[in-house]
Amino acid sequence: MRRTVEVAFRLEDAATEGVGAALVIDTLRATTTMTAILERGALAVRPVASLDEAYSRRAHDPELLLGGERNNAPPEGFDGGNSPYDWPTERVRGRRVIFSTTNGTRAIEAVAHINHVAMAALSNAGAAAQYLWQWECPALVVASGTQGQIALEDVLAAGAVVSHWPSEALQDGALIARSLFLQYQDRLEEGVRRAQHGQALARLGLDRDLAYAAQLDISPVVGVLCQDGWIRAES
Repeated sequence: MRRTVEVAFRLEDAATEGVGAALVIDTLRATTTMTAILERGALAVRPVASLDEAYSRRAHDPELLLGGERNNAPPEGFDGGNSPYDWPTERVRGRRVIFSTTNGTRAIEAVAHINHVAMAALSNAGAAAQYLWQWECPALVVASGTQGQIALEDVLAAGAVVSHWPSEALQDGALIARSLFLQYQDRLEEGVRRAQHGQALARLGLDRDLAYAAQLDISPVVGVLCQDGWIRAES
């Protein structure tokens, strides 16, 4: 089967028929943060869309950590938010984390039926591209977007991923994403900060999160969605 890769610019546009492998991107900040959590030694991360499910899982297993955000802040009773800086190694090593965010976890659920699903961001774009390339099938990169709108930072990260693939494998959306990445590849933080969501986070004083999320290929870890619903590290 011929390898091809397409980019969906919003999770709502993700056409999954015939797709055998997919990457989910939420650069600001879910997939960036989940990658960091796994890199720092967490056993697994479980994405859930609803806060009710997160609280219920913790009630059944008090050893679970709760992470994520609503309106860019940690919900009540959570151990940390949607920032890599909330999850140092000493907190997460050997632990499991339930993670719920506004956009990224919804995107994961939308493609969970695909055979091979993993997380990507600028921080692990090269490793994620290699993960996707190993499956000889049509592939999809889903830029989660923000509240139903295209997110520049997610398309940037998608472009970083597909830039590792040969041009003949790129479908139209992938070619557009690659062009955007090539435009910004030497000034990624500028691109991330120009994004609407980047501007919103800057207004909240989350500049170091923006700087972290704009770093390219700082992690060899790829979080892979397993059949039991947990995301585990592959590197």
